Amino acid sequence: PPTLVHGALTALIDRWRPETHSFHLPCGEMTVTLEDWSMITAMPIEGH
Repeated sequence: PPTLVHGALTALIDRWRPETHSFHLPCGEMTVTLEDWSMITAMPIEGH
């Protein structure tokens, strides 16, 4: 699993907007996709 950087995680949590389900960053809006989640967690996304 990837190394958890608490400072980076806190910064992302501060920028989360639940009404749009995305992060609002100085460079624009970012959404985490299912493919992103699969790559981060190494969990397969195929099948049921």
